[in-house]
Amino acid sequence: MTNRRKFLAQSAATLAGVTAANARKSKKKAVSSIIVFEKPIQTLEYDRMGEILAKMEVQGIEATIRKGGHIAQEEAEEEVPKMVAALAENGQKALIAATNVSEANAESEKFLRILKANGITKYRSNYYRYDLKKEMLPQVKENAAKLKDLAAMNKEIGLQSLYQIHSGYKYAGAMSWDAALMFDGIDPDYAAIAYDLRHFRADSGLSWKTALATVKKYIRSIYVKDAVWEGKRSNKLKNVPLDTGFVDKETFDAVRKGHKPMPVSLHMEWGKTQLYPKGDVMEAVEFVARDVKTLKSWI
Repeated sequence: MTNRRKFLAQSAATLAGVTAANARKSKKKAVSSIIVFEKPIQTLEYDRMGEILAKMEVQGIEATIRKGGHIAQEEAEEEVPKMVAALAENGQKALIAATNVSEANAESEKFLRILKANGITKYRSNYYRYDLKKEMLPQVKENAAKLKDLAAMNKEIGLQSLYQIHSGYKYAGAMSWDAALMFDGIDPDYAAIAYDLRHFRADSGLSWKTALATVKKYIRSIYVKDAVWEGKRSNKLKNVPLDTGFVDKETFDAVRKGHKPMPVSLHMEWGKTQLYPKGDVMEAVEFVARDVKTLKSWI
């Protein structure tokens, strides 16, 4: 009987250990997907891009399916299936599509249904601009109405739009408080914020934690890049490699804290050009790989 009790106790301890290990393993797996905004390397062929990104051990791309992108919107029906299939050969996905969609209409719906049919369920919507000659709050309300309609269309199709926060006086949402007003009452499962760390830190300065607090519940993706202030009066922004400017792990962790895993899109913008020509694209690949390595050290 004593041996039986001992056996049962040892078995229970072993099972508990296995269960705890599995729990830790599951917890470890529940991390945010790292994807690469493809703009600087979009001159690569779909299959070659997949091969390169697989070696970086990321999960895919934020595909540019828009005017001037890897795929033009009018070519989406033919080209998106090719892109998705080629990426899949190397275990990569187009997790987010960067688009020109800014409001709900028949043209947008047709295009978005193409994305959904090819397994792309998240897309970056276009940004809204302010007219400083007009009252601000009515413009915020107008943008909120557009987002509400967009969310309704997304719900019907089965998609989620992501509004990237851009810095600068022209862009709605740059101050974060206005973004909170724009998204107030909207279900983030259908329309949410892609919080750009470089842009939000640039425009919120020493009050970045307050800015984050105003919009945190609406964030469903993090866009990662870095910059520094330079010039005689320190009033000009210069893009720099990740973790060498004012975007750091503290900022990244503060945005992620309390959230479920969400796509993290790496934007490499410190190269010699925003869109590398085919002959020079491997330089951009090298720079992207450098930032991916840094980003992975944060997760």
